[in-house]
Amino acid sequence: MAAMHDVLSLFKRNINQLFGITVDILNVGRSLQQLSLSMQILANNGVVQAAKIPGGKGRPMLALVEILNNTPKEIRPEVEALEHLCAGLAKVTASSSNIVWRYHQLIASLLSAMTQGEPSSKSKSLETLSHLRFTTAADVTQLTQHPAFTAVGGLERENRLYLVHHCQANLTELQERLKEALRCLGETHQALNGLKMIGLTARYMAFCISSEAAGLAEAEANFKNLAAEISRVVDDLDNKTRAMKDAIEHGQELLGLLLKGHTYAK
Repeated sequence: MAAMHDVLSLFKRNINQLFGITVDILNVGRSLQQLSLSMQILANNGVVQAAKIPGGKGRPMLALVEILNNTPKEIRPEVEALEHLCAGLAKVTASSSNIVWRYHQLIASLLSAMTQGEPSSKSKSLETLSHLRFTTAADVTQLTQHPAFTAVGGLERENRLYLVHHCQANLTELQERLKEALRCLGETHQALNGLKMIGLTARYMAFCISSEAAGLAEAEANFKNLAAEISRVVDDLDNKTRAMKDAIEHGQELLGLLLKGHTYAK
């Protein structure tokens, strides 16, 4: 039964890896709050500078930075929604880790009890169960139909059935948690699209501000610097959302396997 224990241990480790992935996603989500604040400071700075330009020359720039000033207001609810999704995801995967730990202990206890009570008859040997992975409810059901399980009676049989009931209940609960985690990952992935569009808008505004800055005498350098800073913040936003997207896709791949009772060895 050593192979089974190896598979089950990897299954448990994969779910713990999933929790690590969701914590990474949560940390990136929280770091986006700082980017929102940076964008707000830059936008406010642009409004102040544009207001100082004398005559009608400053009006086009003021219109541009006013549009830019709305960007942080658009980012904030998107980031807060994303952070909420990430927190929920971390919570459900932490719960999954607890369940799989409990299930691992139960199935190990059940197999240990069966090994100790195993008859010498070859047809009842537990080695005939070596193909089972015990990562699905169907595997546990097959175990209950094995001669080594059914051969005992009385209190021992009741104890084994009690453990089987809890094993099945844990696997059912685990499936629900993993499905919920997959749904949360999908919603988080979808939420990133809103940030991407806001980032594209801010980058376009930076280009327009840099273009409009030409010919504004001493203010030109200030606005070109402002445009460069906005572009830097958007680059940072792109990098963070790309890292989150990669982590989400990794989590989805891992969950797709775990929901089928398979393991991920990479």
